[in-house]
Amino acid sequence: MIKSAAPSRASVFISGESGTGKELCAMALHRHSPRRHAPYIVLNMAALPNDLIESEIFGHKKGAFTGATADREGAAVKAHGGTLFLDEICEMDLALQAKLLRFLQTGVVQPLGSDETRKVDVRIICATNRDPMREVAAGRMREDLFYRLHVIPIDLPPLRERGTDIIGLARSFLHELSREEGKSFERFTEEAETCMLGYDWPGNVRELRNVIHTAVVLYDGVVLEQPMLSRSLQESLQKAQALKEQTLKNENAGRLDDMAPMIAMDQPPSPQSGAGKAEGAVEIEPLAMTEERAIRRAIALCDGNITRAAGRLEVSPSTLYRKLQSWDNKA
Repeated sequence: MIKSAAPSRASVFISGESGTGKELCAMALHRHSPRRHAPYIVLNMAALPNDLIESEIFGHKKGAFTGATADREGAAVKAHGGTLFLDEICEMDLALQAKLLRFLQTGVVQPLGSDETRKVDVRIICATNRDPMREVAAGRMREDLFYRLHVIPIDLPPLRERGTDIIGLARSFLHELSREEGKSFERFTEEAETCMLGYDWPGNVRELRNVIHTAVVLYDGVVLEQPMLSRSLQESLQKAQALKEQTLKNENAGRLDDMAPMIAMDQPPSPQSGAGKAEGAVEIEPLAMTEERAIRRAIALCDGNITRAAGRLEVSPSTLYRKLQSWDNKA
């Protein structure tokens, strides 16, 4: 999607949880575009006070407000011919949203305190970690501005839904950070990779990089082992595993209670009855075999797409990867 959208002049609206790489996505759009040699300007709406955002975008003239001691070009002018990335767009005040909408419609900039206007050529990319439609419904984002910006939507999935991408990213970070820190790490143990696959990564790619960076700084060696991963990761994983096991145990107990009448019907007569073993008694398959068959069938029906199969089974993809790895190891 990035490669397809990059050559266009159309606005791009990037959404995704914190840490999924929205700014990297915006930068990639710029670098793959015909504007790659022009300025790439970033403004974070959440990091700027509301009373300064207008000045940061459109600029100001000397004396326009207290503290305006000199003329200043805004980000829109600085980005002329290039790309303006507005991060955390949903944090912008409604009054400023109206001014941004007018700028997007006309392409004209008027600095604060000035009667002069200037036409600029800027491609707009914006991003948010919120649900933009919910923000529109709640009245915190103008609907007309949303549809002006939401021309090409790119939704970045959380790391927990990216399957074995976790390992690919982790290996890349390990090599990069080992070089930066002057260490000799080259790979992970299988246990360390299994641990990373089983974790939900609430901080997404940013958290993954930080966990590996910490391990590289604190330890030495060629192989990064599971105990070197952060304690918080391992504790969270243990708690999550314990919760899943307890949930599964409770579900299994409920299923067995529901199946008790059917199981009783398949039991052979008791010796006291004097009858022999019932003919055609149905064998009871172990629950683990039933689970494996159901999971493999779901993956097959989803054409091998484990993430989609996990969604249909209403479990985390990391759960399926962990189970598949366990079954393959036994085989």
